[in-house]
Amino acid sequence: MTLSRALSWATEQLSDSCDRPRYEAELLLAYHIDRDRIYLFTHDDEPIDRVDEFIDIIDRRASHEPYEYIVGRVSFYDIELSIVDGVLIPRPETEILIDETSAIIEQHSITKIIEIGVGSGAISIVLARKFPHLEIVATDINPIALELAKKNLDSFGLSDRVTLLQTNLMDSVELDAQMVVSNPPYIAKDFQLDTNVAEYEPHNALFGGDIGDELLIEIVKDTKARSIEWLVCEMGYDQKASMMSLFDKLSVKQYRFYKDLAKFDRGFVVEFY
Repeated sequence: MTLSRALSWATEQLSDSCDRPRYEAELLLAYHIDRDRIYLFTHDDEPIDRVDEFIDIIDRRASHEPYEYIVGRVSFYDIELSIVDGVLIPRPETEILIDETSAIIEQHSITKIIEIGVGSGAISIVLARKFPHLEIVATDINPIALELAKKNLDSFGLSDRVTLLQTNLMDSVELDAQMVVSNPPYIAKDFQLDTNVAEYEPHNALFGGDIGDELLIEIVKDTKARSIEWLVCEMGYDQKASMMSLFDKLSVKQYRFYKDLAKFDRGFVVEFY
């Protein structure tokens, strides 16, 4: 099978599972032969090795397995991270969370932060690279996530800057932090997700409870109880009203919401007294 023939076959196989079947076929074929995409077009008559392995890769994607799990890598912000099955794939929307967090770090000279739900390590790694003075404690209940986060931290030489803890939310954290940042589970348990998410990504990193905002509420209350000044948190597009009600009940100093690129409400910034 030549590269050209493999590309045509893969595109057809992916036509029902991908929005851009040709593009993903190119990416997966380039991954399989360990070349860039341009190579596919300059060597289109070249035969490919390990055809059975390539067929298996395409079958996995045709079954809606996320591309990132297949190749074991994910691009996020200005870096590339390792990713494995059992850990949430970082989303482009979370890059906005980092920008919101970065602005507060710069404006208020933040030096110590806690990340709740470190996952792959994406948020802590980007922040640690942007701000060499930051001390970060990052938590997660998922041992698979913590193992992966350590691997990614090691690859960027940041293991001495970010402390990982296996704990629920901030239960075992002793750091006297000025800020909490989190992209927690916030989806309601009966929400219908796309197949590639529902069948492959970890539910404990997606679903926040019966309504979806239960963990968000717990994080807000815990941050206030610890007298931490700032909280930057991602949320669901339909949770603005419940969060506003909570902030008003708690009499926080100030709060605001931010939107994602699709103009949906996607997160909030809270300053506590």
